[in-house]
Amino acid sequence: MRHDPSAPPDWLACVRRRLSRWIGPGVDPPTWVVAVSGGSDSVGLLCLLRRLGEEFRLDLTVAHMDHGARGEASLEDARFVADLAASLGLPFDLGTWAPTREAHFEADARVARYAWLAEVARDRGASAVAVGHTRDDQAETILHRIMRGTGLRGLAGIPARRALAPGVALVRPLLGVSRRQIREELGRIGQAYREDATNRDLTRTRARIRHDLIPRLAADYNPKVVDAIVQLGGLAAESRKAIDALALALTPTILRVAEFDVIAIDRRELASAPPLLAAEVLRRAWRANDWPERDMTSHRWLRLVDDLARGEGEPDVGAGVVLRFDGDRAFLERPAPPLAPPVIPVDPVVLEAPGSVEVAWAEARFEAEEVDAEDAADWDEVVDGDRLAFPLIVRTPKPGDRFAPLGLGGRRQRLVDFLRHRRVPADLRRAAPVVLDREGIAWVVGHRIADRVRTTEETTRRLGLRWRVVDGGA
Repeated sequence: MRHDPSAPPDWLACVRRRLSRWIGPGVDPPTWVVAVSGGSDSVGLLCLLRRLGEEFRLDLTVAHMDHGARGEASLEDARFVADLAASLGLPFDLGTWAPTREAHFEADARVARYAWLAEVARDRGASAVAVGHTRDDQAETILHRIMRGTGLRGLAGIPARRALAPGVALVRPLLGVSRRQIREELGRIGQAYREDATNRDLTRTRARIRHDLIPRLAADYNPKVVDAIVQLGGLAAESRKAIDALALALTPTILRVAEFDVIAIDRRELASAPPLLAAEVLRRAWRANDWPERDMTSHRWLRLVDDLARGEGEPDVGAGVVLRFDGDRAFLERPAPPLAPPVIPVDPVVLEAPGSVEVAWAEARFEAEEVDAEDAADWDEVVDGDRLAFPLIVRTPKPGDRFAPLGLGGRRQRLVDFLRHRRVPADLRRAAPVVLDREGIAWVVGHRIADRVRTTEETTRRLGLRWRVVDGGA
């Protein structure tokens, strides 16, 4: 018996309720970017949002990033998604990214993908980026974190909605729907999708969890193990909300100063708080400073609370953060690592107005000229000419340099950390050319412009930036 393709699936009401909470009545029709890889989950998401688009007055666009890791198969994925968007009459954006660290491919690809999606959302004027994570993804994520030794925060899994960039949310409408249900729906409506062979590569931890561990648990212990894991994650998430509220109330009591590179703590107030809440106050301040959290396990947070309460402990906390005591106060600090001086002394080069200037110490020429939108491809970067204030200065990095790279939602980070994350060798970081205006760093040459100078739909004057190594230069 053939099913009616127009008949809604049973789980559609659940998704509709979730969208109703996110899209309130009386608001302007929202624009959403739908991230589509070509796989069943993201294709199902796109088809579902297209179906509900009129009901919720959604203005949809489609985005696909080609990771370039599977040769012709990657190109076929991109073509498939482009054709699908065209068949639905939706705008399409294609991004490209190339892996540089094979051992860190998944993590690097995820960071690059979300940074690019945030850029697309800003360019499209979108309030949200929708991704196709499912109930199965939630269970896999929680299991993965348990095996790595997670705390309550990690046990909560991935949220249905979170901030991606200022004014842009990352939403997961299908987080309560199983992958099987989505594929059944695609079968009913006759919609094809792509299969990524790497998803079955059992050398990858996530693939082993999906194709080996969870099926074993379901077969040998509990056929509803995915439901049980997701239910546990939901309980952990609710517990986290309660802890967050209590920690937020304690923050002004425990913290005396919390700013870039330093957190000042009232030790007496911290010692009187429950250790779990005190650790959460520290974690929130740590995260606000954008300090690395990778090595800060639940055990290390609680040990830090104990050290602070006792007034003694190892000065090296981790992630470059040091601990020092001053009576009833303690300070967590993350001083910038010193930048070695350039191989040769350099003097800043000044460009007073649009034009070009020789940068002798780099054996290069820096150019900044007003350009038309159609000529943008001829320049290394194009920025908003009204957001860049002359004179421009070209120099090498200095200790303490910070800027907000495009793609991080306006979040600032230390220049030395940015270059290290870009895998610039240490001996080249100290001589990396940077372009500044009166507001600070505007362009790290060869890498990224600052978020504040990006072009938008409101841009009326564009400025092209170009860096050219002269003959004989490095």
